[in-house]
Parts: sequence; C-alpha cells; structure tokens
Amino acid sequence: MQTTNRYFVSTIFCLLWLAIPLSGQNLDSLKEVLLSDLSTEQRIATLKSLAEGLMNDHPVEAIQYFETLVGLGEQGKDKALAAYAYNRIGSCWLNQNDLKRSIQFYFKALEFTEENSAFDDLKSRIYNNLGWSFKKLNDFAKALQYFTEAEKYGRRVGNKNTVALILNNKGVTQKDLKQLDQALATLNESLSLNREADNKRQERFNLNNISVIYIEQGRFAEAIEVLKYLVTINEDLADSVELTNNFINLGSSYTGLHDYRNAEISFLKSLDYAEQLENAEAKKQVLSELSSIYRQEGKYKESLEYFNKFFLLSDSLKTHATQQFALELESKYTNLIQERELAKAHKELAEQKLYRTWFVGALIIAAFLIVFFWRVIVLKKRNERQLIEINHEMEAQAEELKQANEEILSINENLENIILKRTQVIQNQNDRLRQFAFMNSHKIRGPVASMLGIMQLLADARNTEHSQDLLKHLETCTRNLDEVIHEVNSQLEQDNTLIDGKNSSKE
Repeated sequence: MQTTNRYFVSTIFCLLWLAIPLSGQNLDSLKEVLLSDLSTEQRIATLKSLAEGLMNDHPVEAIQYFETLVGLGEQGKDKALAAYAYNRIGSCWLNQNDLKRSIQFYFKALEFTEENSAFDDLKSRIYNNLGWSFKKLNDFAKALQYFTEAEKYGRRVGNKNTVALILNNKGVTQKDLKQLDQALATLNESLSLNREADNKRQERFNLNNISVIYIEQGRFAEAIEVLKYLVTINEDLADSVELTNNFINLGSSYTGLHDYRNAEISFLKSLDYAEQLENAEAKKQVLSELSSIYRQEGKYKESLEYFNKFFLLSDSLKTHATQQFALELESKYTNLIQERELAKAHKELAEQKLYRTWFVGALIIAAFLIVFFWRVIVLKKRNERQLIEINHEMEAQAEELKQANEEILSINENLENIILKRTQVIQNQNDRLRQFAFMNSHKIRGPVASMLGIMQLLADARNTEHSQDLLKHLETCTRNLDEVIHEVNSQLEQDNTLIDGKNSSKE
C-alpha cells in the first residue's frame, strides 16, 4: 500500500513539474524523486523534466540525464525516446557553442527516426536544429536545405507554431543568401501563422526580421513604420533585448534616409538598453554606427569619441589600421576647427568690404544727388558762375575721397609690414632656439661628458702622477665648458639686444 501511494505521489509530482517553471529548489526535489522506487514511465518523465530544467543554466549536467534517457530508449527499443534524447544533447552542445558535437548528436538522433507520421514532429525539430547549427557555421546554403526539410515534416504534422518557427529561420537564412524577395515571402507566411495562433513573441521576431529585409532593399520608410510599431509593443512588454535590436534597426533606417538626427536618437536609446543588458556585441555595433553617422555629419570630435569607445570595447585599438583611422578623424577634426576660424575671418573681411562698399556707394549717391540739385538750381537760375563753383567743389571732394582711399591703402600696407616683421622676429627667435639646442647637445654636452669621464678615472686612479694628468685634463675641459657657456651667454645677450632694439623701434 505504501509503495502504491509512493508511485501515485511521484507521478503527480512529475506532471506538476512539467507544467511550471523549474527553480533550483524544484530541481533538487526532482533529484530526490529519482532516488525513490519509480516505474520506467515515471523515471522517464522525471528525467525529462529534470534535464529540460537544467539545459539553459547547467547544460553539462543536463547531458548526463539525457544520456540516461538514451540508455532507457535503447534498452526498451524506444527509438522515439532515444532520438528525442540525442536531439536534446545536441541542443545542449549548441548552447555551449560546440557546433561539431551538436551536429554529431543531431545526426545520431536522425538514425533512430523512421519514415512514418509518428516521427514527423520530432524530425521537423531535428532538421530545424541542424539548419540552425549550419547557419551558425555561416554555411547558409546547407542551413536552408535543412530548414526546408524541417518545413516539410512540420507541415505534415500541421502544428502552426512549429511551422511558423521553421519558416522564420528559413526566411532569415534566405536573407543571409541575399534571396530577399523569397525571404520576405517566407517571413510574411510565418507572420500570418503566428497571428493565427496568437503567438505574440514569434510575431515580434517576424516583424523585426522583415524590417531588416526592408532596410537591405532600401525600403527605409516601410522599415521605420514596422519598427515604430514593434517599439511600442516591446516597451509595453519591457523586453529590453528586442528593444535593443529594434532601435539598432530603426537607427539604420533613418541613416538610410539621411535623417541623422533621428538615427542618433535611435542608436543612443539602443546603447542604453545594450548597457543595461551588458550586451557587448550590441554596444560595439551601436558605437560603430554612431561614429559613422557623426563622421557623415562632419562632427569629427563626436565621431572620434565613439570610435575610441568602440575599439576600447573590442580591444583592437593597437592595430595599425585603427591608429590610422583615429589619427585621420583627429586630423579632420583639427582641420574643421581651422576651417571654421578661417571662414570666420573671411566672413569678417567680407563684412568690412561690404560696409566699405556701402559707404562709398552712399557717397557716390550723395554726390549724384548734389550734382542733380545743383544742376536744377543752375537750370532754374541760369547762373553759370554757381555751376562752375559747384564743379570746383565736386572736384575738391573727389580729391579728398581719393586721399582718404590712399590713406586707407597705406594703413593696410603698414599692417601687412608689421605682421611680416613680427613673423620674421618669431622665425629668428626659433632659429636662435634651435642653434642654442644644437650648442647644448653638441658643444656643452661634450665637455661635460669628458669631465664626467675624468672624474670617474680620478676615482679609480691609484697613483698621484696619473691623478695630476687627469686633473690637468679636467681643468682643460672645465675651461672649454666655460668658453662655451660664455659663447652661449654672448649669443643670448646679442639676441636680447636685437629683440629689444626691434621692440623699441616698433614703439
């Protein structure tokens, strides 16, 4: 009676664990159940629940339980159980990015399947997993082949969720092969099936993949419309992972339309989500995109900032190509600042010329008005004398205007001469500094080096006669150094005299 009750309790326990998410405590309880006296069916159900619960966080431990299921399947000649277990072992290795082992176990799973309807659902899953493995190997042609095979068996079963999932993977692979029209048709069919099954999660994946194809086709406005809808849904669901991808694609769409302002906003939002998720790959992609759009906008400082962040994250800043690119951005930013300053100077000069032109024009207009009125007066009064006086007065004003222009030209020439003289003084000072540096490195360092060597020899000398010779050499080197210092001081005093003379002459 006690054994029967234990079987009943264990069975109910296993069924409950299949229906609820498994925590660490629940998994430990399942492990305790395995130690009890269970029937084969109960043991299989418990092993499945336990292995499935461990797959994501503890795949190696999960493999051990799946291998036990393989043994039970082979002992009981249950090919479906063995194929299921091998398929899940392959998925565990896939979770660890060991594609070689995952593919190996997927083919082992296929060896236990048969060509009858009972295996169609399992075969569709195995072929789908094979397709995904080859996709991760970037063998898209082989991946498409297996996704197509998976679709065939999935349609036989008639499970809309399974077919929709396979079609989504197939559409993404067709996109990778640049079969964009076929990919769009496949993804739209997957979208339709997911909407019929009210599978909101897969529907969002479909829409995101469709937006990527729109971007590759250059249909940026349509992509933006889809992505805005997705952002609204994912924000309500607080799905940071999907929002990261949505905003990356949204930024790419705006970039395609040369709407860099909205592209920047989208990429910055994506960067926030990527940092929250600690998604390094997404952060690198966003930082690269931000650097690119800032460069296209001519914001080289911001472009350089995000470029450096990108390569600090990817640990590739040491490469020569990276250094060259960073230097290029820095150079462009420096040139931009210089161009802005030059443009500002040109603008001020143009404004001065414009004001001068207006002034001269106003004078000319005023002169013509004066002539006009004086002529009217002359015609009215018919006084030739007044006309002659007016003409003399006009000539005097013209002469004054000419003299004023000559004075302005003279002032401009003096300014240019002053600038040239100051430039020459700076160049002379630079030449003197270089000469002084040369003397320091050649004339001064020579005697100093000799003195240091002699002092070392004096420290090592053991007889007085040899020390006296060394002291004489030291005295000679000291005098040479003194002469060089006097020569340097003389040149510096001469330079100061020249500079003071020039400054006093300018004053």
